[in-house]
Amino acid sequence: MGNIEIFAQTSNWIITVLSLVIFSITTLAIRQGKLPAKEGLSYIYLGLLLEFMTIYTTHLMTVEYARGQEIDWLVFAQLFLLLISMLFLAEGALKLMMGNISSTLIIVGLGIIGFIASAYFVFFFPDNNVISNMQTIFTIAGFLTITIAFWSQTHLRHATGYLTAALSSSFVLGIIILKNFSATAGWILVDSWYITPLFYNVMAVAYIAINADFLASRLENAKREIIKYNRRIEEIIKSSPFPIILSRISDDKIILANNNAIKLFGIDERELDHYRLKDFFADAENRTLLTERLEEEKEVKDFEVLVKSYNGDTPFWLLTSATTIDYNYDVVLYTAFQDITSRKNREALLKNQAIRDPLTSLYNRRYFEDEVKKRIDQARKTNRVYSVLMSDVDLFKRVNDTYGHKTGDKVLIELAAASERALRDGDIVARYGGEEFVIYLADVDAEKAKVVAERLRTTISELEIPSDDGRIVKFTISIGISSSKVSDNIDTLIKTADEALYKAKQNGRNRVEIFNPEELKHIDMANKALHKDETANRHPIFEKEDKEEISLLDGIVENKIMDKATTIEQPNKEPKE
Repeated sequence: MGNIEIFAQTSNWIITVLSLVIFSITTLAIRQGKLPAKEGLSYIYLGLLLEFMTIYTTHLMTVEYARGQEIDWLVFAQLFLLLISMLFLAEGALKLMMGNISSTLIIVGLGIIGFIASAYFVFFFPDNNVISNMQTIFTIAGFLTITIAFWSQTHLRHATGYLTAALSSSFVLGIIILKNFSATAGWILVDSWYITPLFYNVMAVAYIAINADFLASRLENAKREIIKYNRRIEEIIKSSPFPIILSRISDDKIILANNNAIKLFGIDERELDHYRLKDFFADAENRTLLTERLEEEKEVKDFEVLVKSYNGDTPFWLLTSATTIDYNYDVVLYTAFQDITSRKNREALLKNQAIRDPLTSLYNRRYFEDEVKKRIDQARKTNRVYSVLMSDVDLFKRVNDTYGHKTGDKVLIELAAASERALRDGDIVARYGGEEFVIYLADVDAEKAKVVAERLRTTISELEIPSDDGRIVKFTISIGISSSKVSDNIDTLIKTADEALYKAKQNGRNRVEIFNPEELKHIDMANKALHKDETANRHPIFEKEDKEEISLLDGIVENKIMDKATTIEQPNKEPKE
């Protein structure tokens, strides 16, 4: 720009340097960001910085020439700085227009040519006119390239910064051309030192605006990507064969649900934001567990939840997968469901079949023994009493022979139903095998258990069962009782209750008997005698049988040993019939 008036006064020089510092800080700031044009803008800054140094060399040349000193080296330094300034400005302009396309060869070639020409016309063939023309050409070429580069970027959507820089450089370029090619316009630059600092400040503002435009463009692109992302999510959700719901993490409100979810939960699509996801959980503990797993793992797959529709009371099971995603500038919970009610019903049916007797629907023997063992362990810890009842239909074989097996099945079914009606919810009644039924009474000692048993026996004796041929069948039962005074072992309790039942049979049937704990030692002696008898004179090959557990026989071996023990204890014992 050649405003050597900058150095005429100290205040001018200070203002110009401060303006250049501001421009420098601005350039350093944008280099820290992700602005794609930061390399080109940095080269332009360096070119303008070198151009300012040529102004200083021009000032030195004026001072030394006035002293009568040789200024050849200063002239060469000025030309060289102008050359390098032009090359930096050209490199910056090319990077703005062409991006990362390399222009190194072009710049280096021009630099070598300019360097040789400068040295030649300064030292070997001095020509002031040529030197003056070279100074003008280098300056105009540099500003022309950046002006073109800035104007080439004004087509961008956000181009306030480039437009500011283009107008500013165009103004300076016009001033330089007028100064050098219009003899009548030289007065324009007289005492116009302020143009240089003003230009630096405007360029600093332009750089800031260019960076702001870039950020605005990125934000706009990000918004478009978010919109596309949200649309893809909506398309995925709407086209999914599974019910899917999006709910805000902050307030649990539902913000998006596909048609399958709307039908599944009975949601009114017009009032979607009135619903919360928690409204559909039938089990609060189940929801809490899901929330805890989400907090720990950030994603949950195949989690079973018990839910209900918005206006329905009947709960149903869903298999749930949930994760957190970004949607519409918010963090939401993406929840997909699969209806597994039929599967859960099948599982419940299979589980029920595994623990229920198919004829009477009472618990089976295996469940009774496992469950009562747990109940006894709990009762023992709290010193609570309990009783076990064993009942058997009197002369059941005669019923089958007289009325047929179908009528016999009816008798067992009615007996089971009457037993359940006569007991409390916490009591357990099971079909132990054949016509035998076993009952567990919690918090009931032997004497109170006898009252319950008598009531049950009386109820059963009053039942009337129609046979297939229209006859009325009446029957009675005998009941044996054992209690916590006898043992805390389920096998012993069942066996002793069975002993008391046998005693009731012997004493005339249709009665209740309590097992006397003093008789327990006779059973223990019988078991010892049985063990001694079975192990005597046994071949060594059979010794292993007592040590192995034969779980697949499902109690067959134990039943046989028990039957043998009973036979030894009661050698003349008749069937329970």
